[in-house]
Formats: sequence, structure tokens, C-alpha cells
Amino acid sequence: MDGLLLQSVEGLGDGTMAQTSGEIWEWLQEEKEALTHDILAEGPLCQPAVGGLQETEASEENWRELEWRHRGQLEARLRDLKDAQNRLLEGAYGRCADCGAAIDSRRLGAVPEAALCITCQRVSESEAAGCTL
Repeated sequence: MDGLLLQSVEGLGDGTMAQTSGEIWEWLQEEKEALTHDILAEGPLCQPAVGGLQETEASEENWRELEWRHRGQLEARLRDLKDAQNRLLEGAYGRCADCGAAIDSRRLGAVPEAALCITCQRVSESEAAGCTL
């Protein structure tokens, strides 16, 4: 496995910055660690004690809902980063999971866990929204 991580990664877009698999692995690992730190810093998301059956204000409930959604987004991104590391080990990192085309290096620079090229990502989002192109 170490040999695989030392090979250079091909097909990362326009090739402005060639990185080795090891460098990409470390970059993904740093992203995961920062994200884990953010999740832990938020602390546990617990429902308040029902003790006296106090009614909460609507704004407090909305805030709690936002916290849950944000936490869910952080956890989903953490899973995506782990998946990106798996793709790296399999030799598929930097290739679109749908069409197989190279994912532009600028996209990977902005979203290192990207599994889809921008075209397939747009199609996926349109389908998820119930729209057709």
C-alpha cells in the first residue's frame, strides 16, 4: 500500500500542480482532522431535559434545528473525505465516479472530496431537485 501512496496521481485536471498520492492523502487527512475538531468543538447535541415540561420559544427550536442540520453536514463531509481516501487507495481519486472523466484540479482544490466532475455534479443536483435538463 505504501508504494501506491508514493506514486504520482494522474488525471487531476489541467495539471497545474502535480501531487503525489502521499501528499493528497495527507491533505485529505488534515481536512478530516480539522472537521473532526469542529464537530467535537460543538459538543454533544442533546435534547434539553423535559423535567418541568417547559415550552421553548420558536426561535430556540429553530436554532436547535439549524445546529442539527449543520452537524449533519459536517458528518456527511467527514464521510465524503473518508470515501475520497478510499478512492485514492483504489486509484480512482480525481476521476468522476459517473463518467470517468478527470475532475478539474481547481474543483479538487476547492472540494477535495469531490467524486463527480462538475458536469455530473450539476446533473445529480438537478435530478435530486426533481428537475430535468
